Formats: sequence, structure tokens, C-alpha cells
Amino acid sequence: MRAEDVDFLSGMVVQLDITIRKLVIEEQELIVKLGAARVEELKEFWSQELSSEEDIEFKRTLDYWEKILIRTWASLSRSHKSRAQVGQAFMKLNSKL
Repeated sequence: MRAEDVDFLSGMVVQLDITIRKLVIEEQELIVKLGAARVEELKEFWSQELSSEEDIEFKRTLDYWEKILIRTWASLSRSHKSRAQVGQAFMKLNSKL
């Protein structure tokens, strides 16, 4: 792997770690704002534990902050996957050295 590639991956790690930290803070703020009971319902929705009918009805009840929390969970999921992929790339690089 070229030095530029290593620098790029290192930069990605830093940016992803910053993003993940910001999203975790945002998630915690939203959880406090929405309350534990509603967050549990949102977690059931997020993990697709609802039936098709329940899912459709639940989507109708979502307010702005609940949608933001779901968007935050999606962003966290993507960020964690990307961070894991970058970590795997570094591990492959180190195994070749």
C-alpha cells in the first residue's frame, strides 16, 4: 500500500471516530428528549420487530425528533461499518509487513 493510501486511511479513521462521537452525543440527547418508553418503541421499530401493519401505523405516528433519532441510528450504523472496514484494511496491511 502506498504512503498516500495509508495517510488517506488514517485520515478516515480520525474523521470516522469524530463522527461516531458526535452521533453518540446526539443520540443520548435525543433519548433524553424522547423518554425511555418511546425510545423502546422506536428500538422495536428500528430492529424490525413489528408486523407489517404495525410498521405502517407506527410510521404515521413518528414526529420530527423521532425521525431524527432513527436517522442518527442509521448514520451510526454506517459509520461503525465504515470504521470496521478501515480497521480491516489496516490489519491486512500490517499482516503483509
